[in-house]
Amino acid sequence: MTHVHAFLAVDRLLQDLTKCKEPFEGKVILLGGDFRQVLPVILRGSRTLTVASSLEKKHDLWLKFHKLYLTKNMRALESERDFGAWLLDIGEKKSGSTIQLPLQCYPSIQDPIHQLYSDIDFSSVTPQELKDQVLLTVNNERSMEINNKVLEFMPGNETVYKAVDMIMSEDPQDQLTFPEEFLNSLTPTGLPPYELKVENR
Repeated sequence: MTHVHAFLAVDRLLQDLTKCKEPFEGKVILLGGDFRQVLPVILRGSRTLTVASSLEKKHDLWLKFHKLYLTKNMRALESERDFGAWLLDIGEKKSGSTIQLPLQCYPSIQDPIHQLYSDIDFSSVTPQELKDQVLLTVNNERSMEINNKVLEFMPGNETVYKAVDMIMSEDPQDQLTFPEEFLNSLTPTGLPPYELKVENR
């Protein structure tokens, strides 16, 4: 989705050029997409900032749009209609507090890390051989857990690098408020974790 400031800028520009106070100078503006899935990308932005950067339903400009709703999922195959409706119910919070996943969502192999990497000879493996064996994760913390487990299958010595975290303040109260143990537990976006394990090859 486009940032809300872009909509406001175009709206104001058209009104200023034509001295017309109608939204977008009375022009027909067609917006498309699923507003529940496609949010603006805000670099290092929090969830609150991302939502605030969207054209929200309570926004004055949004209230002036005429909404058209799709009632049929044209992308889902006929055999997947029930599954699509189930996902939609979850998104609209109609499924209750407990969600029961269908059987096809459960992997037959409960340890994918061991299944993918235990038989690989890491002393001679190439990136080309590894490109088809990838695990996707929802966050960096889980990714680091997987990386550390994969390191157990690799030969050679493991080197552990630790960061030096400190508060850049001369106020003693800040040192008490943010102890080193707390700083070590943080992993800001774009920075490695406090403890980084690397395999020597």
